[in-house]
Amino acid sequence: MTSPQFAKVIVDAPLPELDYAVGDGVLPRVGDRVLVPLGPRKVVGIVTGLADTTEVPAGKIKSVLRVFNEVKPLRAEWLKTMAFAADYYLRARGEAALSALPPFFRLPATPAYEKRLEKLRELKTKKIAYEPAPVLNDEQQAAADAVSSSTGYAPFLLFGVTGSGKTEVYLHIIESVLAKDPQAQVMLLVPEINLTPQLEARVRARFAQATVVTMHSSLTPAQRARNWLAVHEGRARILVGTRMAVFASFQKLSLVIVDEEHDPSYKAGEGMRFSARDVALKRAFDNKIACVLGSATPSLETWQQVRIGQYKRLTLSRRAVASAHLPDMQLIDMSKRKPAVFAEEVKEAVTQAIEAGGQVLIFINRRGYAPVISCTACGWVTRCVHCSGFTVFHKTEKRLVCHHCGSRYGVPERCPVCGNAEILPVGTGTQRIEEAIEALWPQARVLRIDRDSVRSKSAAESAFESVHAGSVDIVVGTQMIAKGHDFKRVSLVVVLNADAQLMSPDVRAEERLYATLMQVAGRAGRAERAGRVLIQTRYPNHPVYDDMKAQSYERFAERLLREREEAASPPFCRQALLTAQAKTLDRALGFLRRARSKAEALAGDDVFVYEPVPMPLMRLKDWERGQLLVEAGSRARLHAFLAAWSAAMSVPDSRDAGTDWSIEVDPADI
Repeated sequence: MTSPQFAKVIVDAPLPELDYAVGDGVLPRVGDRVLVPLGPRKVVGIVTGLADTTEVPAGKIKSVLRVFNEVKPLRAEWLKTMAFAADYYLRARGEAALSALPPFFRLPATPAYEKRLEKLRELKTKKIAYEPAPVLNDEQQAAADAVSSSTGYAPFLLFGVTGSGKTEVYLHIIESVLAKDPQAQVMLLVPEINLTPQLEARVRARFAQATVVTMHSSLTPAQRARNWLAVHEGRARILVGTRMAVFASFQKLSLVIVDEEHDPSYKAGEGMRFSARDVALKRAFDNKIACVLGSATPSLETWQQVRIGQYKRLTLSRRAVASAHLPDMQLIDMSKRKPAVFAEEVKEAVTQAIEAGGQVLIFINRRGYAPVISCTACGWVTRCVHCSGFTVFHKTEKRLVCHHCGSRYGVPERCPVCGNAEILPVGTGTQRIEEAIEALWPQARVLRIDRDSVRSKSAAESAFESVHAGSVDIVVGTQMIAKGHDFKRVSLVVVLNADAQLMSPDVRAEERLYATLMQVAGRAGRAERAGRVLIQTRYPNHPVYDDMKAQSYERFAERLLREREEAASPPFCRQALLTAQAKTLDRALGFLRRARSKAEALAGDDVFVYEPVPMPLMRLKDWERGQLLVEAGSRARLHAFLAAWSAAMSVPDSRDAGTDWSIEVDPADI
């Protein structure tokens, strides 16, 4: 039998599969990485097929230059995953696949390639004392047994109140899967980097004899390559990671777990706009294995799948610590009071909590000192020169910072419009809250945790260790403190400025507010101490707060799903969002209007095309931006339309010069 003469290769470019000749002594396999010429460059590609013939003329066909066979080829399951992701999220397959590899494996080899590769195989792990598994309560055991005994593709929702011990259920299921098969591997996804170290430590302690690795954006290129290779070669049995880990290459993926599955962080915000949760479900389907989605506040998409019987619900209705109970919730009506950082009831509660030896967690989802600085005479406010948003006053740095593009400005001494010297900070951020706390409770030990105060992984770990050790009385912070942390000493949670998210036009605003509030409220009363949650609001009669007080996600979800179904909003329709950016808004909207004309010619009766509008943040980094939303009743119909529409928009038009555009499938923010 003669060897195939041609290889089909995908490269990191918006191109289809390319044919290359296979010379004597070059024997690539499907899944091998290869070095190939692409124009004047030499690039790394991935072999997706082998053939005896090609339609490329003999004089134009180029040859594979090298096969990187020092590493096992990428498995067919991984290639299938990347092909699905590329097709679903409208990217070229090569762009999707190559970008999922660590830089070391997607760049041309250097002279020291083999030596560096061998060094990457030297996996260094810390020795951690083994921690035996605790006894599960009856609900936890039933959930673990249901997953462990499942066969084939089995999607589960592990629906548990905060503090119900979902992580312990995960660990028992992992233990069962690894015990059944010595080659089995597990993927455990978490939404944020700051949750990875504590979960990694807990997993390592439980599985001291198994190799556990992580994958997230804070790793160095060498660390990422080392960990990826350990999973790819089957040496690592457990992978703990953020959304990028969903594209890791496994030898035998046997279980997928997505913790806090509702979290928006699982949706990529740039490049290929994929949902790690949805890709994780697809990988479980392709591998015919269980996929566990865990959450106290599931996404409405997931809850709807449970309602129609596609996912099986496993419920943890009580907290894992027998003496722990869900916290008492109270709304503080601020609508008829003078503006103040803390209501009197909050001040009294904080004092009582500290005197009783408990910790207080104060949550406000806004970092910085104040959202803007404003002139008291003419009303001028600080804005970013490069964006259409405000600049936030950071008092400790004495700078105005744009949280959209990162630009920094000095604080003017006078209003640049009218010359008035009285310009003052308006609104409240974590820095201003910290200042108010230090004035009200000067003896308290205060720690602020946000992206400004803990910019590195080690700083975040140190901050959370201080809280766990009890060396902090009051913690003030943003989303970083809201989820995943098992603070045993927190007896009081105070939520400030929760109403801001209610003003958002996004259809998911209320869903996200409820999830955030329930997550941060769940930090209270997780051990022996009774928990209490105080929420300051100017809208105490809003339905979302009624659902919060009832602590009933089921009631909240059913109400919102009724509203969504009446409005034909997700999950009862499928959406895609076309965005365009140019140096002028007229040019961006002009492109979108032409795109809409093309869409209407293709849409038919079952695809609805909205009018193009400026984006809420109209200017970002000196680019003016607009958007156009399309909806369809089914995923199949939407994708058939998107394929034709994308092709139509790719036809060159001189009027579109200088305009960048992209289509996001299942947009997370509109």
